Amino acid sequence: MDRDPQAPATPADREQATARLREHLAGGHLGLSEYRACLDAVRRAGTVGELDAVSANLPGRPDRDDAVGATPPPEYHPHVDAPRAGAYGPAGERRQRVSNATLNKVWLVVMSLGVLTWALVYFLK
Repeated sequence: MDRDPQAPATPADREQATARLREHLAGGHLGLSEYRACLDAVRRAGTVGELDAVSANLPGRPDRDDAVGATPPPEYHPHVDAPRAGAYGPAGERRQRVSNATLNKVWLVVMSLGVLTWALVYFLK
């Protein structure tokens, strides 16, 4: 049943679109960055037509039988993630993580100093 592209997108429509995207991610047809971009587009979509536009280029759609076996253009690189700024600054400047062993040692030193300070205050009154 074809729906009017101008019809408002329902939560069920969004869930179907998200399920299709998950299947394509699991099947290796989408990279993680493409999946996230498509999810954002699904969340922003207000109409059924906008949801259809998000999944228009996904493989395995019944209306895309003419594209089976077609080769992508040479500039298409599906698994290349562009560098982007993250929560810790530009993507090129990755911060090293502190190991749990180091954090445990720091915690031990801080707690020891606290106990030592308490003991000095308590016993030297």
